[in-house]
Amino acid sequence: MKKLSYCLFTLLILSACTDQKKEENALKNEVLDLHEKVMAEDEKAMVNKMKLDTLLIKADSLSINKQTARTLDANLNDVANKMGDWMRKLNLDNAGKSHDDIMNYWKQQKVQVKHIDSLYVNAITESDNYIKKSIKK
Repeated sequence: MKKLSYCLFTLLILSACTDQKKEENALKNEVLDLHEKVMAEDEKAMVNKMKLDTLLIKADSLSINKQTARTLDANLNDVANKMGDWMRKLNLDNAGKSHDDIMNYWKQQKVQVKHIDSLYVNAITESDNYIKKSIKK
């Protein structure tokens, strides 16, 4: 009976560890999926940067506000730099850390990448609107 109880207890412990690892991996994968979405937005931001650069070159003939174009370009650069900083600081190795520490880390990363995502959306939307308005002139 003692052996059976010991075996059941061991299985229960192993099962709990497996569930924790699944939970950690699910949150980690959610963050990495968000990262992939943001990287797609980064491509759109780079296209807008090229368009803004072209508008700046043709600013006099198009009668556009150069300062606005420069500000929008700087906003796109700033967000790209924030994304680069986040990626450099991201630590995929959680070996030796407790389940709570790992979950807290990935929750923080999720908040950070969501914030960067919202910055990208705003910078892209603003630059898209400016580019469309400037091209129509």
